[in-house]
Amino acid sequence: MVVYNRQAPDSVALAYFYAKARQISFDHLVGLECSNEEEISREEYNQTIAEPLRKIFQDRSWWVLPKDGQLPVRGSRIHFVALIRGVPLKIRASTPSPGEDVDNNQIGSDNKASVDSELSLLGMPSTRIGGPANNPYFQSFKSILEVKGPPILLVGRLDGPTPDIVRRMITDAVETEKSGLWGRAYVDSANQKGADLAQGDMWLKNTVRDLRRVGIPVVYDTESALFPAGFPMNDCILYYGWYAGGATGPFTDPNFAFARGAVAIHIHSFSASTLRSAEANWVAPLLSKGAAASLGNVYEPYLQLTTQIDLFNDRLIHGFTLAESAYMATRVLSWMGVVVGDPFTGRMRTGSSSTRSGRKTR
Repeated sequence: MVVYNRQAPDSVALAYFYAKARQISFDHLVGLECSNEEEISREEYNQTIAEPLRKIFQDRSWWVLPKDGQLPVRGSRIHFVALIRGVPLKIRASTPSPGEDVDNNQIGSDNKASVDSELSLLGMPSTRIGGPANNPYFQSFKSILEVKGPPILLVGRLDGPTPDIVRRMITDAVETEKSGLWGRAYVDSANQKGADLAQGDMWLKNTVRDLRRVGIPVVYDTESALFPAGFPMNDCILYYGWYAGGATGPFTDPNFAFARGAVAIHIHSFSASTLRSAEANWVAPLLSKGAAASLGNVYEPYLQLTTQIDLFNDRLIHGFTLAESAYMATRVLSWMGVVVGDPFTGRMRTGSSSTRSGRKTR
């Protein structure tokens, strides 16, 4: 399903551009009347996004419902959802309405969330809004089409600083599946010693190990400082780094560009706080430098509840789609994460562009 905002002219055009590129039937395009702001209230989310989409799922028989017609759903004909630039990004904190259940857990009762992560649970009862919800797809190694049990939606976002960047992301994803993703990976560790942060470095260390196993050349920096300005980050198809507030080093070079189809991720609490500024945080600047996909957080997620980079990378190089890989690697839903890029992109062949001797993976 492709979801766009009727109030944003670019959103309509991008939705049809994506549907044509992916040969998605136009009856799977859904236009909403919602705010064009990135941040909305919980009330706006419920009234202009969640409830209209629930009605569409039921009216079009996309859900298998219990006999009483109530949630949770038993099955779904829709598994992937692409949100198009113009659909709100995040839900601000709010006072719970009467009847809403706010969970108390180790994270507290924080009810902020990304629109995307909240929508992944669209088929579940809507009274629960506080704190994260366990992700039943976490650590899976099956296509979402093969998973039994209560269905979740794998939501990705085709969004970025400009409509032209989004069009390029779509085209790059489709073309890279045909030609393969050839080049080098660059992994930038932070060398953190504290027990609460060392986990991030371990994810990156595991990622390097797995990339080398499949023959992808890796430049691995284990120093505390990030790759410096002027560092020769050539033929970059994969970038994983962490622990800086905003794009720095080679990414500030006006001449730097990722290889076509690249996936670029920097772990930071607010990496996707906005996607409309090419200078803010991480995700938008990486997209503006040519990346086709990234992962990020709209508010503070806490490290243990962010997407685990090593799991994400493992699933990606085994041929799962971008959205499947991200959701398999994310412990919780109804939280702060976003998948930015074509959620259905996958089947990528990866290796070294200089020798093309890397092992091909699907």
